[in-house]
Parts: sequence; C-alpha cells; structure tokens
Amino acid sequence: MPNLFESAQLDWLDWGVLALYFGGLILLGVVLRKQSGDDLEGYFLAGRKVPGWLNGFSYAATCMNADVAPAYCGMTVVTGAFICWFYFARFGLALMIAAVLFAGLWRRLKLRTSPEFYELRFSGGPALTMRSWVALRSALIAMTAWTGAGLLGLHKIASPLLGWSIFTTLAIVIPVILFYVLASGYVGVVTSDFFQTLIIIGSSVLLMAIVLIDFGGPTQLFTALEQTAGPEAASVFPPLGHEVLGFIAIAAWTIGTTIGYGGDAAPMAGAMEGQRILSCRNERESAKMYVWTTVVLFLLLATLTLPALAAMVHWPEVRTPEQKELAYGMLLARYLPPGLLGLALSAVLASIMSTVSSNMNFGAQVLVNDVYQRSLVKEASTRHYLMMGRIFSAGILILGVLVAVAATNVIQISIFMLGLSSAELTANWAQWWWWRFNGWARLTASLGGPLIFVLNKLFLFPNPWFSFPHLLDFGPHNDYMIIFVSMGMTLIAWVTVALLTKPEPMPHLIAFYRRARPYGFWRPVAEAAGEPLPPKGRIAFGFAVAPFGTIMAAAAILALSLLYLGRWDGAAVALGTMLLAGTVFYFGFSKLLQPLRTEDPIEDAESPPADSLETQLVEN
Repeated sequence: MPNLFESAQLDWLDWGVLALYFGGLILLGVVLRKQSGDDLEGYFLAGRKVPGWLNGFSYAATCMNADVAPAYCGMTVVTGAFICWFYFARFGLALMIAAVLFAGLWRRLKLRTSPEFYELRFSGGPALTMRSWVALRSALIAMTAWTGAGLLGLHKIASPLLGWSIFTTLAIVIPVILFYVLASGYVGVVTSDFFQTLIIIGSSVLLMAIVLIDFGGPTQLFTALEQTAGPEAASVFPPLGHEVLGFIAIAAWTIGTTIGYGGDAAPMAGAMEGQRILSCRNERESAKMYVWTTVVLFLLLATLTLPALAAMVHWPEVRTPEQKELAYGMLLARYLPPGLLGLALSAVLASIMSTVSSNMNFGAQVLVNDVYQRSLVKEASTRHYLMMGRIFSAGILILGVLVAVAATNVIQISIFMLGLSSAELTANWAQWWWWRFNGWARLTASLGGPLIFVLNKLFLFPNPWFSFPHLLDFGPHNDYMIIFVSMGMTLIAWVTVALLTKPEPMPHLIAFYRRARPYGFWRPVAEAAGEPLPPKGRIAFGFAVAPFGTIMAAAAILALSLLYLGRWDGAAVALGTMLLAGTVFYFGFSKLLQPLRTEDPIEDAESPPADSLETQLVEN
C-alpha cells in the first residue's frame, strides 16, 4: 500500500481539530440519547418521523465508504475532469428509478425491516427461508464485510499519517462509534451523518479554493492541465475508447447498477437504504429521500475529485495504477496548513465512520426483528429486544474488526460483494411487477444467483477453452462479462422455476395487493380481489421521468466542473440543461408523487412529533 500521506505532518492545531471531532460525536450521543425512543421502532427507525432530506444526507454519507477519498482521487489522476461520469453511471439512474417507482411502495407497507417483505409477498417455507436468509446475509455477511472494509480503510489512512498500528486505530475509534450508536440508535446515526456530510463538503470546498488560488484562477488551471495531461484530461466528456472510463465501462456500470435497483431494500452490496425508506415520515418523503441522496452524493464526490486535477499537473508520475492513490495525500500535504489538515482528516474519518455506524444499526435491526424475535424468542419485553439490539450492534462491529485485521485489500472485498449481489438483480423488479413470481423463484435467484457467479468467476471463465476473443474487450479478467453472463443465467433459471411451479395462494396475493398496491402485471389478482387494476403506464412513465432527474443532477455537476476549469460557455450550456431537465423532472415527479400518501392510515401513539428531528437539529 503506498503511503497516502507521504509528507504530511500533523500540527497541534490538527490534533485539536481531531479532538473536537471525536468530542462532538460523543456529545451527540449524549444529547440524542433521550431521542432514541423506548421501543424498537423508536430505536431503529427514529419513530418513522425522519424527513426525506435528512435521510438523503444520511444515505449519501453512508455511500462514502472506505478509501473513497484516495480511490476517487486516484481515478481522477488516471482519467481527468470526466471522472464524474463514473459516479453518474454508478449511482445516477439507479437512485432515480428507486425514487419514482419503489420508495413509496416500500414505505406504504410500513414494515419494521425490509426482510419482512418476503413473508408479506410470499408464503410458507420459502417465505420464511427468504426472510431469515436475507436478514442473516445482510447482518453477518454484507454488514460485517463492509464494516471490516471501512475499518481497514480507516487504518490505511491513519497508519501512514498518524503512525498508528491497526490495533491502536481500532482502540481509539471503536469506543466512540459504539457510544453514539448504542446510546442514540438510528437518531444518532442520521444526525451524525448530517454533520459529517457538512464536514466532508466543507473541507473539500476549502481545498478546491486553495488549489484555484495557487494556480491563479480557473482558466489558468485549465491551461496547465491541458498542457501537462493533454486535452482529453481537461475535458468533462470521456473519450469513447478510454481504457479506464470509456463508453463500455460507463454503459456496463449504468446497466449493472440500475437493473433491479429499488426492488430490494436489503441488497448484499451493502446499501442500507431500507432503513432510510422505512424511517421516513410518509410515502412522499421516502421518494424524495432518493432525490436528495443523488444530489448530495454527487456534490460530495464532485468537491472531492475536482481538486485532484491539480495532482495531474504537479505530479504526472502518479498517473499509474501503482501510484495513483498517492495523489490525495500529496494534495493535502502540499496545500493544507495546520488546522485544515486536521479538518481534512476528520472528513475522511467522517466518511468511514458514517458507514460503519449505519452497518451496525441496520445489521442489529434485521437480526432482532427477522431472526431473533421472529424465530427464536417470540415473546419477550421491548426492553429485552432493545438490549439484544445493542448486543448485536457490538457483535457486528467485533466481526468487522476480525475482517479488517485479516483482510489486506478493500477493493477485493468490494468487488466480491458486488459480484455476489449482481446475479439476482433481475428478480428484484419481478417480485413487485409480476404476480406469477413466487417464493421458489425468489429462492432460485437469491441462492442460485450468487452460486452461479462464484462458479463463473472461479471455474468457468478462468478455463482457457472458455474465452471471448472476438467480442468487445471487457478487460483482462472479463469482470463485466462475468457479471452480465451470471445475471442472464440467473434470469433464465428463476423464470423457468416460476413457470414450472405453482403461484402463491390467491388469498395471500390478494392481501399483498391490497396493502402494497403494486404496479405492473397483477390483473388476475386485482380481479379476484375486486380491486382496481394497477394504473396503466405507471412503470413506463416512471422510466421516462427518472432519466430527467439523472440529467438534472449530472448537468449540475458538469456545470460545477466547467466553472472550476473556467469553461464559461460550456458551464452556461450545462446550467441551461440542468434547468430544462429539472423542470421536466419536477412536473413528472410531482405527478408521480400525487398517489403517494402524506400520512399513515394508522398513526403510532408512541411516535414522537413529526418535526422532532428537524427541531433537535436546530436546537442542538
């Protein structure tokens, strides 16, 4: 691992800033302890009173996992100003589709956890198996792996800069995380995420400004970048044949992350959006949560990567796979004076601790609700289940520590987890849109999909007789091809199983239809229930509206990037595109929000006031 902070030295001001950061988290846990609630819904869902914007900030911060700063800045120096297309492809369309087609439906079900969905949608043994399996894999596989990845990334930043061993790093950080997560529950998670997001953006904006001052302005930065790295690096539009981020890579990321997204709120890839959806105050706020996530996440990544363009000018030698991650630490060492370096390190800590705290809270929630209370100890006091939730939170953190100590490469963890989750993605939409999709088909996708991926990855593709020499070049290891072939094979498998087995019992499907009001192919169930058919064209209209939301957010980031490089005419065009796409998205999204409710049919008597979280943010 290269030394990310090769020449950076911490001053006493930096240590003071770090102390303030950790002290602030501890204080937050103390202040919000009484807000966590005395029941499971209060502790794990903040009483379902979180506004969409706050959950959006929280989810955006959670997506900023281990090694994000060094990795994204490293990708910037080997690509250029068009690095933004990587996160456009990875997040943009997927999040918007979830906003317009799925978020409101998930919130309408009023579940405690997303794995509960499987016993509502399916029946019998397959339903309970799916609920238990998804809960166990989420908590003990996905959350443990991503927690370990976060802690490992934290160590690889703290070690070269602070000189700490991995055990010292964990001994200092873990008690702080444990305190504010266990003390304040989900309220503490989302509130700390909000302030941590502000820290990340604030430190990045300061670095952006200092870089511009050093070069003499945006135009001078553009000229230096073009002369040193070439016109491709200074362009915000990627070359079609770029070896790292060309058309094939962008298309593959877009397709691979978008298909199936939103249909499962507990994917193995590690996203904790289920908690964000279910804790929103109503259906409309849950849909808005994804829009806020897109905007805030894009802003986080843009302000993080734009200063890295300076590294391409100052240190062209780091534009190699082996040296690229040096760029972030070298930027901090060159540009940040005492105090601001501590702020930047606090931002890195914030991005990782946000993810770790979310993993702990979400993993404990599904273990309590979908395994412990559902199948093991069904009749116990609320106090008992809250205690078990705290124990499970600590247990997930301990398992994450073991992963962090044993693992050596964060990226290896990420690729493996993403590959495992990708094969079953097509089934996520089918369970909402096709009444004939049953529990056996879901099991085939969820258990067979990862198995198909592992077989393809470890046995089929490595064989010399199995190659694609005449197809598009998907890289030396054919990673994209493996994922798409696995998705296709899994699709064929679960469709075959669905057609060869009986559908779910009609009374069970009727109960689900009346509660969820899903879209798509539900005519036999609607007619049997004597209920109205799903609105015609609702899915198609959602797919038509979602790209405009993506274009709106992407155009805003392109405008920011062009302004940062002094490309005033291009920035004006991007701003115009943002306004036009934003207008279309606003009216389309507003129409899609109309059927979504603004309050639950049955209010919880123990729920805190609707404005409690916003009020505490202002007052505290």
